[in-house]
Amino acid sequence: MANLNRNLNSFANGQIQFSDLTSAIRSVAASNPEGTAALRLILTDAQSSGVLDQQQLEYLIQIVDQTDNIAISDSTEDDPGHLRTLEFHVGDTSKEVATIGIGSVIKRRFELIDMLGRGGMGIVYRAKDRIRVEAKDRNPYVAIKVLNENFKAHPESFVALQRECSRTQKLAHPNIATVYDFDRTGPVAYLTMEILEGKPLNEYITNDLPKDGLEFSDAWPLIDGLGQALSFAHQRSIVHSDFKPANAFMTDTGTVKVLDFGIARAFKKPGSEHEETMFDAAKLGALTPRYASCEMLAGEPPDPRDDIYALGIVSYLMLSGAHPYDGKAANVAQSRKLKAPTIAGLSKLQNRALQNAVAFNREERTGSVDTFLHELRGESTSEEQLKKQSRLLKIISIGFGILVLCTLYLLRT
Repeated sequence: MANLNRNLNSFANGQIQFSDLTSAIRSVAASNPEGTAALRLILTDAQSSGVLDQQQLEYLIQIVDQTDNIAISDSTEDDPGHLRTLEFHVGDTSKEVATIGIGSVIKRRFELIDMLGRGGMGIVYRAKDRIRVEAKDRNPYVAIKVLNENFKAHPESFVALQRECSRTQKLAHPNIATVYDFDRTGPVAYLTMEILEGKPLNEYITNDLPKDGLEFSDAWPLIDGLGQALSFAHQRSIVHSDFKPANAFMTDTGTVKVLDFGIARAFKKPGSEHEETMFDAAKLGALTPRYASCEMLAGEPPDPRDDIYALGIVSYLMLSGAHPYDGKAANVAQSRKLKAPTIAGLSKLQNRALQNAVAFNREERTGSVDTFLHELRGESTSEEQLKKQSRLLKIISIGFGILVLCTLYLLRT
């Protein structure tokens, strides 16, 4: 690093050109892969002190990122601790990409211990954070989601996902799994998240859910927790876009948490200047047809009511033990004119709440998660009260009109 500081001083004094500095940066990064974090810090300080401008900083950081490496465990009986280091360069297709799996060490920091789950967007591992171990942290484990190969076919998604992750890092809510960071090393993109103890909601539904579903009193805490998470995100202009049981987790402490907001999409509120994301979940196969709304399947812009549809499906499933449309995608169910059957044991208002939530058209679907939760709990919302008042006013108006007509008729006779 001392040579790098000398090169930066020489560049500041006009003794070397920027191309010479670039070559020096590339050499330092390649010879000291473990020090890339310190290298980025030095370059950032150089920009802050005026040695580099912003464009030069970004270019040099890119050089550093291109020389990040992954250490892949190559255990043998003779030397089980041996590590084989492979270097990956962004855009370099001449080198074979190593398979990431149990035993891999990402960025010489995160050691993949075991697999926690697999989904359409990637594989989730339990990983030991070596920095936490060094700091003698009692819980050195994190969850790492290694994103799948589809990202190579859609390089623009990395930028969008990085942007969305920076937003979702601010989603501090007890029913939302915490995302620590979104990063890339060579061709491998990954998320680091809090480790959760318990089981995914889809495993609970498959293995433990009663055939006829849960009693409302047992299902409500789960439904309410999921709804609170989605409502919190919607208030901050984020739509999950792939809400389903596999993206929810039941912890051992009884709390339910929503996962994968790191791959969510932003939506634009009417009249706002909110930045639109260029990420389309459908392009990367992030949609799960049985939980996706007709609008999502058609590729329309994201809307909170897409999540409400999915929440309605999940809620119906937990309360009845079955998918309201027999597992069929919304567009197929709509074409066959299917209707969600009423659930015995629920009130008329509660059944109507579920049916409104899983309506095929957005305009007919419940407008907000909060409204859905109020109605499913059997409470009249302001929206419902307005409808009742409107119906009452219509009845009064009709009655008054009949009274006037009768009075006029009697006066004429």
